[in-house]
Amino acid sequence: MTLFFTVHASQSFHDTSPTTQATLHDLSSLFPTSAYLQTQRGLLHLHSHQTPEAESVFDAIIHTSPHRLDSLDIYSNALYVAGNRPKVAFLAQLATATDLFRPETCVIVGNYYSMKSEHEKAVMYFRRALTLDRKCLSAWTLMGHEFVEMKNTHSAIESYRRAVDINRRDYRAWYGLGQTYEVLEMHHYALFYYQRAAGLRPYDTQMWHALGSCYEKLERYDQAIKAYKRALVSGMNFIEPSSSFGSSSAADEYTDVQLNAEILFPIACLYEKLGDKDAAKRYMEMVVAQEDAAPEASAEGSGAEGVAIAQGATSSFSAPITEAAAEAQSRRTSILGDPSSPAPLNSSFHSFNHERTIPTSEPPHLQSTGPTRTTSMAR
Repeated sequence: MTLFFTVHASQSFHDTSPTTQATLHDLSSLFPTSAYLQTQRGLLHLHSHQTPEAESVFDAIIHTSPHRLDSLDIYSNALYVAGNRPKVAFLAQLATATDLFRPETCVIVGNYYSMKSEHEKAVMYFRRALTLDRKCLSAWTLMGHEFVEMKNTHSAIESYRRAVDINRRDYRAWYGLGQTYEVLEMHHYALFYYQRAAGLRPYDTQMWHALGSCYEKLERYDQAIKAYKRALVSGMNFIEPSSSFGSSSAADEYTDVQLNAEILFPIACLYEKLGDKDAAKRYMEMVVAQEDAAPEASAEGSGAEGVAIAQGATSSFSAPITEAAAEAQSRRTSILGDPSSPAPLNSSFHSFNHERTIPTSEPPHLQSTGPTRTTSMAR
């Protein structure tokens, strides 16, 4: 029972350390058919930003335990980030057919309506989830995202604060507060919340990138450079955390490594503002090198190494934009990527069969011709 508690506590803190993985592996060897442990493995993949592996685990769970709704709301968040609306529609149909009065069901359906840009309906379903469970953390956080989309910043802040009251170690609510105050151009407030989020997720590129952007807007350029460099280090786990990227040899050493040019470029601009032309030149050379290497990484994408390089190139969080309207539109994604919107789906939804296969279209009562909205808010 101690090992079960350890795994549960580690998941609540989004801990993806080797110790947690080893503990889960040991438990899985003792209980190979446990749906709970399989769910924990899927969540571990999600927290590690390994979405394809998490999808395979959750698909297997749906196949073997089609009426199990535990943690499917978190899985729907990952599918939302990936822009996979057919699977979100499938989960919504499955959950509503299983139990209409579960908070997980309401959250999944709310995510689906959010993907259709029907934010009022999404808020309605998140409110239903909260009616069923006032401590549903996902519902409070996601409802805050929806209020940001609707430009109702007062309600968004209230929703995020409720989520923080429930669990002060959930980085998503802190990050959402930072994004909301950044929309309001209250950068000192945003900085405080970004610092809390980065403290909870010290190895998350998205947190440090947002923190660096906030420092830059406050004209605290030295701290902005440090935050951006930390974002680079966080995105590449094989780079020593002590690396300063400040010497000429460092620039040459990392030219062959796939780094995020969208982080390297603001570092170069900041060095230029500080009058350090040599450092600005080195980082601009690294930007050019990474941009030149991008087509080669795409060409190698069919192999295992190419996939790893492509994931490294797209895993960093894109810089927050300055216009409030565009910034509000980019609130809702997780941390890893900027997937393109899928084409409108017009075909009929496949009926559920005994194999529980994943359909490629939406149920008739959930079909929409509107585009999918993908954004940059942590889910």
